[in-house]
Amino acid sequence: MKKSEIRVMQQELKSHGLYRLTIDGLRGPGTDAAVAKLLAQRTADLPGDWGSWSGKRKAVACLQLICRDHAIDSGEIDGWYGPQTADAAEQLLALKSTGSVPRPFGDIIPLVENPHDFPPEREAALNAYYGKSCKVTLVRVPCPWTLRLDWNLAATTSSITIHTRLADSLANILAAALAHYGEDGIRAHGLDRYGGSYVCRKKRGGSSSWSTHAWGIAIDWFPSKNRLKWNSDRASLADPALDHWWELWEREGWVSLGRSENRDWMHVQAARR
Repeated sequence: MKKSEIRVMQQELKSHGLYRLTIDGLRGPGTDAAVAKLLAQRTADLPGDWGSWSGKRKAVACLQLICRDHAIDSGEIDGWYGPQTADAAEQLLALKSTGSVPRPFGDIIPLVENPHDFPPEREAALNAYYGKSCKVTLVRVPCPWTLRLDWNLAATTSSITIHTRLADSLANILAAALAHYGEDGIRAHGLDRYGGSYVCRKKRGGSSSWSTHAWGIAIDWFPSKNRLKWNSDRASLADPALDHWWELWEREGWVSLGRSENRDWMHVQAARR
């Protein structure tokens, strides 16, 4: 179990008057004793042999029960930390930190439209449509709101560098986004937190393939809250309130890696997956 999960468990045990020690995320004797007390109160929810389980397995069962108590499906209360329990724990942590349980990724249905016939994300196809990576024609498209660099909020820019073939599409999306969310909404959702567009580089992780950024056809939004490996449980741009934001891109044929692959929620590109 993660320390964050143990902390939540300790807080729940404390709210039931079963734990009186420090909320430290460590499964020590005091935590194990409190877990045993809770399980003893919930024998109807447990298999008959639960008393012979290890302290670790009992703690997992306690976490599963807490998830169930918050209407989060953790599966059978068996004390095994499998994928379903891990997913339920993520939802519990989100509930405790934000006040709501994130929707399952399976409920996110991206639009599949391609009115501009954007090419697939294959080097030959991208070169044929946009020109060779790192040697493309770029333009600066004005953004109708002020963009703050996500890694240095004191630094701002008023435009986005993008491939010339995408200038009109990008301008239309930005204008529609401002009309829908307004400046206050843009800032509230972090859509003013800019992570960059064109850069001549390979894909991250030691890949030999060029990033779509090298053609000037990708943009990163709010990287600090939408990191590469974060899924929809953690990424801020997975908020249902931003479905319209992503649909504006998708109607133009752009692809959100977050909405299509549940990773890299910062990234949107004018290339098909």
